[in-house]
Amino acid sequence: MATSLYATDGGLGADFNAVFTPPSSGAAYPIGDQAPFAVGTRMRGSKDSEWVYVLYGSGGATGAGYVCRINEDFTATMCSTSNETYGDAAGVPPVAASEGDYGWLQIKGPCVVRVAASANANVDLVATGTAGELDDGVTTGIFVKGLVLTTANGGSAGTAAAYANFPVFDTLYEPET
Repeated sequence: MATSLYATDGGLGADFNAVFTPPSSGAAYPIGDQAPFAVGTRMRGSKDSEWVYVLYGSGGATGAGYVCRINEDFTATMCSTSNETYGDAAGVPPVAASEGDYGWLQIKGPCVVRVAASANANVDLVATGTAGELDDGVTTGIFVKGLVLTTANGGSAGTAAAYANFPVFDTLYEPET
């Protein structure tokens, strides 16, 4: 298990990199079969970070930085052009997780985000056809507001440094001229 990059602020026992996988039916499990936190629990960490505990839905999370959509039940699925919903929150996982797992998504602070090739810093980002991946240069659709790259990404898809500030899916605001 990876060592968490963030310490919690009063969150005894919270490891933001930990993923809880419920045991299969009837299996003996020494620490119980219930997730250690209720979904929707928020926790503050170091580096001005904030996290929310979720249940991973269909597809889980491929890895660190694959942006997830968080619905009103705190179920998280990797965002894509087919599931982005206006007003839903977004979060960034620190590790991979499978469908049915529980874990933390980062909603505030410095993080890494999975982006398409040649994504620029400090511009609007939108979900792509690749689950969990964002891109720039799109002028229509539902954007991820409150999540911005702080470093541009080079010529191939990958993760880039970013900052999350309670991201949500929103439409692009275009002022009247």
